[in-house]
Amino acid sequence: MLDAAAGIVRDEGADALTLARVAERAGVSKPIAYEHFESRTGLLKALYRHFDAHRIDATLADLEQHADSLGAAVDVLAMAYIDCAFESGPEFTSITAALAATGAQDAFGHELRESYTDLFRRALAPYKTFSEKDEKGVMLGLIGAADALAQESIPGRISRKAAIAALTRIMLSVLEN
Repeated sequence: MLDAAAGIVRDEGADALTLARVAERAGVSKPIAYEHFESRTGLLKALYRHFDAHRIDATLADLEQHADSLGAAVDVLAMAYIDCAFESGPEFTSITAALAATGAQDAFGHELRESYTDLFRRALAPYKTFSEKDEKGVMLGLIGAADALAQESIPGRISRKAAIAALTRIMLSVLEN
């Protein structure tokens, strides 16, 4: 059903996403879609998590293969974060906007930031230690910079390459101190 939902968002935007349309496109009954997602907001969250889990898994695999130093870990994180914005493209942005319109974005946004905070912490832990009081703030600051650069790169106000380079420089300047 998530693939069907992603197809609707890709083809028509998140405004066209309903549980009934997902059920129809997935070839299941409406009650099955409602039982699985409960609401449109539940569907939007599940779809966002679906995109997000794929990116996190890919990032962890890249880290395992390529991160043998702080610089290499930062390179992987910067590229993965910016590329996630490009890979997910308008669908991801549309889902985010639809979640914001439901009023569910605050708690859900916190959940997602926690997920990325954990990812950054795990990726950087072999190369950098933080005091307990500094770690979360530093991770959130890095994620904030990544978000801002990703949001500017999607519409082309900054190139993908420039966004990755800037994020890498920001991360290294914070982490090497």
